[in-house]
Amino acid sequence: MDQSNSLRRKIEDGGTVYGARASTFSPTVIEVFGELGVDFVWLDFEHMGPSPWDSRVFEDLTRAAEVGGTELFVRIPNGDPSLIRKVLDAGVRNLLIPRVDSADEVREAVEATRFIYGSQPGERGKASGRSSSWGTAENYIQTEDQEVCLGVMIEKTTAIDDLEAILDVPKLGFVFIGPSDLSVQMNHPSEKDHPEVNNQIKAIEDACIAADVPLGGIRNDTKSIAEAERRGYQILRVGGDLNSIDATIGERLRTIHNGN
Repeated sequence: MDQSNSLRRKIEDGGTVYGARASTFSPTVIEVFGELGVDFVWLDFEHMGPSPWDSRVFEDLTRAAEVGGTELFVRIPNGDPSLIRKVLDAGVRNLLIPRVDSADEVREAVEATRFIYGSQPGERGKASGRSSSWGTAENYIQTEDQEVCLGVMIEKTTAIDDLEAILDVPKLGFVFIGPSDLSVQMNHPSEKDHPEVNNQIKAIEDACIAADVPLGGIRNDTKSIAEAERRGYQILRVGGDLNSIDATIGERLRTIHNGN
């Protein structure tokens, strides 16, 4: 298995990466996205898909990403260190932890990705899964610590209350803003454009940029993508398989049935 992580390299070098969601969890779709030049493929194991505890699930997914020249970007259900280790050992390099509450929780999750954390032993265990090319990879421990990237979603008011400390957690890879759940937490469910929600999002953006922590978000049209880039976003999910199907085949069928 390729031991590198182009997503981490790009964002650490100040670049921007663009991704697409694969709701079908199809290796073919992942490979096609890679051939199109997509930097990462978003897989949502929090709300859908197979169990992330079954590491066999990731074998074909990681192979497809490698063949297509893209990276997987995997949202797991929570920051359980044992789950983090299992998914990483299966060959995933980029993890997103949803619904975090505190810096202590984030630190525990990040530490689970590292063999060495600061000047102390981390909480990652050496394995012989796909991440280590089935135990044959050279310099596996050093390479993993250099390549693995874990980020968190800021989508709860408890996380906002502890945001400064969260952004100060060593080796935190990025922050991804979740406006939908944040609107629920702020008592404005589904009102992502509510002024209070917008103001809070801007405050999170400002804090991330000031702390030099890469910022991620979802944008679905070219105008908002360009605006997010100007704002300082480095990780942008810009579409997906199901909405792309609707935007092409669905729109054509609607046009046909409407007689146009």
